[in-house]
Amino acid sequence: MSTASEAHRPAGRPRTAVLSRERILAAAFELADVRGGDFTLAALARSLGVRPSALHHYFAGKDELIAGMRGQLTARIGDHGFETSPWHVAILSWARAHRLTFGAHPGIIAALATLPVADEPESIVDYERIAAALRRDGYPEHRIVPAIVAIESFIIGSALDSLAPEDNLRPVANRGIAPHLTGAEEAARDHALARGHSAATETFEFGLTALVAGLRAAGTSAETDPTSGADA
Repeated sequence: MSTASEAHRPAGRPRTAVLSRERILAAAFELADVRGGDFTLAALARSLGVRPSALHHYFAGKDELIAGMRGQLTARIGDHGFETSPWHVAILSWARAHRLTFGAHPGIIAALATLPVADEPESIVDYERIAAALRRDGYPEHRIVPAIVAIESFIIGSALDSLAPEDNLRPVANRGIAPHLTGAEEAARDHALARGHSAATETFEFGLTALVAGLRAAGTSAETDPTSGADA
């Protein structure tokens, strides 16, 4: 038996839209987690049960969709106190959040890393916070962007490394020809275990600390140009 509300329900399309920007982005992440960043808009449309043309009401093309995905991930990373803390302090918690957030969607990392920031607002705001903190703390202006790129490159590599086996550098069939590597790899895993970390996390923390320390030193040394020996 129909209720009164059912009897007066208007016919035709539902008042709420079938699609939304958030629903499309969520489906894109699900698809990328399975197929990687080379998925097509046609495949995304199929997963949503709509025609590809319906997606263009929200995203002009795949590049704009990828930019939206990056913006959503960047928003999840959050602000880590760059306005009030020294850059080399705030960058540590930012880098950890960055690695975990991007590492949760490894299939899309390459596409996210190679697409220009352009006009994607969340990433621009995020980078602006970091650049402003570096500049405020007296970092050489011509080294600010290289420092940010160096840190983010390390984070992206670490996010991918976290997916590799714990012993991915351990010789197996040829242990006899690499005794030093074998011993070092075992020592690294034992050290991480003793600290309650995975090998990937311990490696990330060591590398992050060393990288930030090196960038601080390079930014405060007036006499030494760290690129002086690089090829022109």
